[in-house]
Amino acid sequence: MDEKRPTKKELKAMRKLAQLEGKTLEQKQNMVKWIVIGISSVLFLAFFTVIIIVSKQKASEIKISTSGWVRGDQNAKVTLVEFSDLQCPACKAYQPVIEQTLKDFKGRVKLLYKHFPLSLHKNSTIAAKSAEAAGAQGKFFEMHDKLFEKQVDWSGMDASTVEATFISYAKELNLDIDKFKKDLNDKTFEEKIRSQENEGAAVGVNSTPTFYIGRGESYKKIEGASQVYSEFKKEIENALR
Repeated sequence: MDEKRPTKKELKAMRKLAQLEGKTLEQKQNMVKWIVIGISSVLFLAFFTVIIIVSKQKASEIKISTSGWVRGDQNAKVTLVEFSDLQCPACKAYQPVIEQTLKDFKGRVKLLYKHFPLSLHKNSTIAAKSAEAAGAQGKFFEMHDKLFEKQVDWSGMDASTVEATFISYAKELNLDIDKFKKDLNDKTFEEKIRSQENEGAAVGVNSTPTFYIGRGESYKKIEGASQVYSEFKKEIENALR
């Protein structure tokens, strides 16, 4: 009769038993102790690795307030935050990308616009105040769009001329001009603009436009946001997953 050959698993178990045979109780206890230590070390390293990964993920998340002007569905689950300067040519260049994003992801993505007027743009703050003054009459984005459309015309104007120009835009938008003029010099709007500017600086904004994407108040910066829509679109799709 042929003798059945042991399997590899059985041979391994037999070798372990052989290692234990002939050893004292103390030696056996030491072997068990080192096995336990080895297993514990592996578990500790695995746990530590998970902690590092989670910490890095949390470090990349940024808290941003919901203060600002919303364009798109208010109930959209993903928010694209834009820190922008109305006198910034790059911000103007990104407008078609933003418009296409809101069109393609209608109902799923909304824009949260925040002011970040750069000091090198002399008319950026009064432009932001003009948009806020129009917003007080329910036409923030109408003025926002008008200012970008006419940006080349007013960017180089002096203070008195640019204010008169913005008042003419307000007339084109059928705003109450007396109220618009009053709101244009309202300190509340100036404080709001500075507050958003300070918030931007606190989360790392140093140029415009700067974009963040996320949900609620937790966001991630879109590094090197592309003006090529197909590339920008990938960031939106990732956030929706």
